[in-house]
Amino acid sequence: MPAVRATLEFLAKSPLYETEKPYLYLPGKDEDIDLDNTRLDNMEYESHANILIRDMRETPDLCLDQCGFEYTTHDFSHQALESRQNIVEYCSQINDLLAHRFKAERVVTYEHRLRKNEMLSRTEFDVYDPLLVEGPAKGAHNDVTFSSGPAIINRHLTQEDKSKYLQPGYRFRVFNTWRPLNAVLEDRPLALCDTRTVAPSDLVAADRILPDRIGEVYYLQHSHEQQWYWLEKQRNDELLVFLEYDTQSEKTARFCPHVSFDLPHAPDQAEKRRSIETRSIVITKLWSA
Repeated sequence: MPAVRATLEFLAKSPLYETEKPYLYLPGKDEDIDLDNTRLDNMEYESHANILIRDMRETPDLCLDQCGFEYTTHDFSHQALESRQNIVEYCSQINDLLAHRFKAERVVTYEHRLRKNEMLSRTEFDVYDPLLVEGPAKGAHNDVTFSSGPAIINRHLTQEDKSKYLQPGYRFRVFNTWRPLNAVLEDRPLALCDTRTVAPSDLVAADRILPDRIGEVYYLQHSHEQQWYWLEKQRNDELLVFLEYDTQSEKTARFCPHVSFDLPHAPDQAEKRRSIETRSIVITKLWSA
């Protein structure tokens, strides 16, 4: 199955967004909110069918610096990821992998998400719970904007890091890593968009409202020019690495919209997707010629 045609979900081209900025609210543990009867966003989505999604395995000339993504092999321990300590150790392993891959001066993995493709019933939601399990994210999106990137860097670096690295000569990137926890993924895989095929007008900034701050993400509106890729039968030792933000603005990718999708002709007994993703600040030195 070198390529599939599938339905992907995008932010709707709605008149609403001519007068309102899209937003999504993620509540904290102690907020008195009826989660079943309270709408926490003004998001409107639309689905587009028959989109060609090529297999990365069949496209060896893809380059992260140009298209915004790649995949690599990475074994890891604690595949269950059922405790806070497991999560801490996993993020440490991701730090090491990214530091080696990008020859980084510093890596800070500041966020992770556990997801499962099923209806989740809950009486409370705490976005800061490290063991929180969410469903697949809705709508093609990029988790960092050109405006929110600097705020993320400022929030998650120590004062010592800021003094050392927030000066000319260093490049800051935010990377997402994504992998299934299933042995082989046959349900709700991830599709990634080649950033070279995304026009600035395709991106719409949306507020991501948290209990203590307001962040910003990009949602993607559909265009026939966009080109999509996936990793067929992705194993849990195969890691997708893709770009969310880059301070270097010339001749390289600076983001990578992504979204999961229902796989056509998936086996009837396919195990429901379980996955973990991380977001990391990667600081590298710019070498002068």
